Amino acid sequence: MDISVQTVQKIQKFAEKRQEAEQESSKEPLGGTALHVYTRRLDATLQGLQEQLRERNSLDLTEAGTDSWARISQARRAKKAYDSLLKSDDELPATDSVLPSLLAIEETVRLVQENKISVKMTAEQLSVDRERLRVEEANLRDSESIASGLRERIQRIRNANTKKEEQTPSQVAREQLALQKKQNKELDRTSASLKVSLDKFIDETLAPMLAAEDLGGPTVGDAFEVSDATLKAGYTAHGKPKKQKEPAEAEDGTQQRIDKFMKRNAEEAPINKREAAAREMHGLLDAMLEADSYIDLERDSASSRFLVRAKVAQFHPRDARRLRLIDFGRSLGH
Repeated sequence: MDISVQTVQKIQKFAEKRQEAEQESSKEPLGGTALHVYTRRLDATLQGLQEQLRERNSLDLTEAGTDSWARISQARRAKKAYDSLLKSDDELPATDSVLPSLLAIEETVRLVQENKISVKMTAEQLSVDRERLRVEEANLRDSESIASGLRERIQRIRNANTKKEEQTPSQVAREQLALQKKQNKELDRTSASLKVSLDKFIDETLAPMLAAEDLGGPTVGDAFEVSDATLKAGYTAHGKPKKQKEPAEAEDGTQQRIDKFMKRNAEEAPINKREAAAREMHGLLDAMLEADSYIDLERDSASSRFLVRAKVAQFHPRDARRLRLIDFGRSLGH
């Protein structure tokens, strides 16, 4: 099929105008008034096309009269009308025009692009919905678990109340006394375990740092590894370790140090500065635990300063030589 250059140019011009119109329409959507005017123009164009179609269909020679001159006159008018129509530009594409195909392809491409965007948005929304579903399922499981636990708890309370109602006052008292003894025993066991852990921490970790601070060395926490040889050599006025005059003594193993400290005697003199610092800290803690109020300090030591910095103890507001443990229970109560 041969297509003239003029037809191709018309198609290209039509496509360009259509793209420009679509761009302008996307930038500035039609308002109510503009849309009404546009609709009226479309109606007017459609009406004009319908009138042209009626004019073409009205040229029917079969209804002419019997007068030959009238028929000739009518035929001339029909010929003149057809000639004018043939000379005028057709506003619609020809039957062999490729414009309908191009428009159909363009519309198909647009629909495909919109479908791709829709599929992508649907996939993203599906992922979000699946994640939300997992969260909701987890919340549902938690809620069911909590509800089950509450039901069991309520049932136990009901059973306990029923049992108490059936018991005599003496039986209830004996049961409460046994429960209190059990709690006290558990508290004593936990306290003993904590005391052992505290003693181990003081003997193995805290004592060397306390001894170093007492000797003018770094503050507790600034140097974590302090050997007995360093403590024996001492520190300079600037807090630096002095040079050792003799080889460092081999330190005992961890278990041996624990055994020594567990068997320490209150009246026995300490072996070195580390043990002296550990003994001082143990004595200070034991004295404050047994006292109901402030205790008198023999001297300003690294142990007392460390307890104050750690918010475990506090000095007397008007006498720094007196120290006591902080009442944590009263603080929590307030």
